[in-house]
Amino acid sequence: MFKQLIYSTLILFLVSGLSFSALGHGEGSTLLEDINKDGVVNIQDLVFVASAFGQPGDRTAEQNPDVNRDGIVNVLDLVRVSNSFGQTEVNDNSTYHDIQDYIFDKSCASSTCHATPANSANLNLTYGTSYQDLVDRVPQNPAAAAAGMKLIDPGNPENSFLLTKLMGPEFADQGARMPFGGGVLHNGKIEAVRTWIAAGAPQTGRIPGIGDLGVLRDPQEVFVPPAPPPPGEGYQLHLPEFKIEPGTEREVYYATRIADANGNPVEGDIFINKVEIFYPAGSHHFIIYRLTEEGLANGIHERGIEPDISVNPEDQFRELDPDDPQVLGNFGIDRLFVVGTQTDDTRFEFPEGVGLRLPGDTVYDLNSHYINLLGNETLLGETYVNIYTIPEEEVQYEAVEIFVSNRAINVPPRTTRVAKMTWYTEDELERRNHNPNTELQVFLLTSHMHRHGELFEVFQRSSGDLLHRSIAYDDAPITVFDPVITLRSDDGLTFHCTHNNYDRNEPLIFGLTSEDEMCIIFGYYYIPTESAGAIIK
Repeated sequence: MFKQLIYSTLILFLVSGLSFSALGHGEGSTLLEDINKDGVVNIQDLVFVASAFGQPGDRTAEQNPDVNRDGIVNVLDLVRVSNSFGQTEVNDNSTYHDIQDYIFDKSCASSTCHATPANSANLNLTYGTSYQDLVDRVPQNPAAAAAGMKLIDPGNPENSFLLTKLMGPEFADQGARMPFGGGVLHNGKIEAVRTWIAAGAPQTGRIPGIGDLGVLRDPQEVFVPPAPPPPGEGYQLHLPEFKIEPGTEREVYYATRIADANGNPVEGDIFINKVEIFYPAGSHHFIIYRLTEEGLANGIHERGIEPDISVNPEDQFRELDPDDPQVLGNFGIDRLFVVGTQTDDTRFEFPEGVGLRLPGDTVYDLNSHYINLLGNETLLGETYVNIYTIPEEEVQYEAVEIFVSNRAINVPPRTTRVAKMTWYTEDELERRNHNPNTELQVFLLTSHMHRHGELFEVFQRSSGDLLHRSIAYDDAPITVFDPVITLRSDDGLTFHCTHNNYDRNEPLIFGLTSEDEMCIIFGYYYIPTESAGAIIK
């Protein structure tokens, strides 16, 4: 019997292999036990917990001694801090980090502008340098300096010359609007900078009211389609252009086949070990599903076609209805997950000798979710996927996806609750028809929650070891294991999701919208080819 395995109809997914690359410079900070944020867990953090013992946790506090986020500071928090003594954390999960990623890195920190060697206006906006070059610094512009402005004046956006330059100076002696020669920033990004400065421009911590900057596309941004894999090395899938009107978000499905350079469908199974995914800014996620024989028989790829979505009338898109998502099929029955991402320009690769088996003689559903809630013009979304193959004789191990969702989420108003579930190895072996004595070699884990999610933790069932932790609901870190985690048939993965419900007057439950919640663990393991069951059709 399967033990409480429930698969979601939808995920918002960020995944890679042992070799992973994407735009940006770091993963989210997850060292909750470093309460005073000095980079190391020590006696000072224990004092924080002891001083607040018995008090309710303050989920908005930058220094929160409620380490396990269960709503109260108690002995469990003392134990966590004690067990983490000496651990250090250098990664960053702050609002400043997001501004660096999606504004400075993308639009400002180039070698000809605000980075070495140019360092225009004596200003270096690269990661690790930008903060000290901006905060409380007098601008080189004489007019701004004479007016008493700072590049960033914490708590005072109107006196911050950075914001003035991003909005466009009112006076000619304050120079040109930035980014220079590169168009203007999305209004949502400019407002994020304003909100951050108004909050004191902190270098650490999250500022409420700032959404996902990664889904904001700057005006005049140009997307250049990638070249396909060289002949004989793989295939390219394309989700063509579709429209997302201003003030809306849209999630679509597009059915396609894996085809060769002549447009002929590929027959038989192929093995892939590298994937590249490219799309213009604005996407919340992209997923590749494959339809099962039952899904094809049920006509999933022909349901809910909306003719007004596509740019080219010949392209047929289906749109997800959150109120009736089963119209487009049930996950685990009609469709199976292959791969996905929440980051544009993503590349990932499986370990050497590991291949993910894909049947060529089926239909693949390309799922894209774009957000244009803050836009003033219609966005065009699209995605290109390059899949690289390896010969079957070189495949020593088959990669298999882990994908489990806990729908048992019910958080009353003004409370915090933890949803727990265990994924059992023995059930996975039975469901996949693997050799029952096979050991699973887990090499990647990640997770997903929505905006009310505060903490996601994954533990090895047998040892209790913490394998993955995320406090970044919108961009969970990817945990890659080297050496891999071995799960015997009597083992498994236990995962906990902590959700708060302090801003609603109704229970928080599982659902597909950003105002509902999710608790999903996913990743990959591999097993020897001779132990793998037949691929689910």
